[in-house]
Amino acid sequence: MKARKPKPRLTLITAGGTISLVRDPQTGKSVPGLSGADLLHRTTVAEAFAARVIDLVEQTKSLRQPEELLDLARHIQRAAKASDGVVVTQGTDTLEEITYLVDETVQTSVPIVFTGAMRPSWTTGYDGIRNLENALRIAATVSAEYGTLVTMHDDIFQAWSVYKTDTEALDAFSARRGAPVGRIFGDQIALTWRPIPRARFGKIPQALPASVPILMMGGADDGIAFDCVTAAKVQGVVVAGMAAGTVPPAAYEKLLVLAKTGLPIVLCSGAASGRTAEEYYYPKAYDELRAAGVAIEDWLSPRKARIRLILSIGLAVPYVPFGREFIAKS
Repeated sequence: MKARKPKPRLTLITAGGTISLVRDPQTGKSVPGLSGADLLHRTTVAEAFAARVIDLVEQTKSLRQPEELLDLARHIQRAAKASDGVVVTQGTDTLEEITYLVDETVQTSVPIVFTGAMRPSWTTGYDGIRNLENALRIAATVSAEYGTLVTMHDDIFQAWSVYKTDTEALDAFSARRGAPVGRIFGDQIALTWRPIPRARFGKIPQALPASVPILMMGGADDGIAFDCVTAAKVQGVVVAGMAAGTVPPAAYEKLLVLAKTGLPIVLCSGAASGRTAEEYYYPKAYDELRAAGVAIEDWLSPRKARIRLILSIGLAVPYVPFGREFIAKS
């Protein structure tokens, strides 16, 4: 008699978010109400896995403080050592940032998959259970070489690329550069891209800086925000330039002055996608900023660039722009 194949050992970590919300019958408000066990019970696939649950709703407090981000990463690191895969549910507003932080810091040889919901459980079209079922399947199947993944609305994204494009649509998530790495059709997982090996921080910092603002540039901006930065106790700055990273003239001069103080500064595009410094079309456009110490981030969104910057500061290493491994050598 053929021996049964053991069930994949999965850990489900719940960290709040819309996926866990129910409606309070007295106030009518959406409130946390579904535990990890509740969510698993609603799925049709739970019996296929040996799943354990870690509920972190109280500990993470919606992931509002730097230490809570690190606590989540540590929980995932520990869970990965005792699992064949880890699934994390959380709120979608910070999904793109936290998944990237986990991808850069948690060292593991098993898949890590994040998901959530765009609609709470009491509404028509609640998408949480379908997303969770997909995440469980992916965590039990996909190679860890892809790094931390996100699945929403049957799409599969790499953590560095995923971003939220809408506040309420079920298909609110997209890929900043290119396309999703895969898609789910029924119960079949189709992966269209192979992972590209790349360097990661590979270490969870002891602490993260909290005062690292993102300053968004706009037309005819005089850069007064940079004056405020010099007077405040900030540990780094991300500048979201216009489109390809353009900074208005008056603001540009103040940015140069600020950079020469030695404050870590990253300039990236404020556009939804595309490179920041397209050197082929605008050669040497950012040379002066680079010479002053500004790091030019070509690939990441402003919010992900901020995560990369706070990790760099937390680990006391220079900021190195993301994605150089993705450029083919001619």
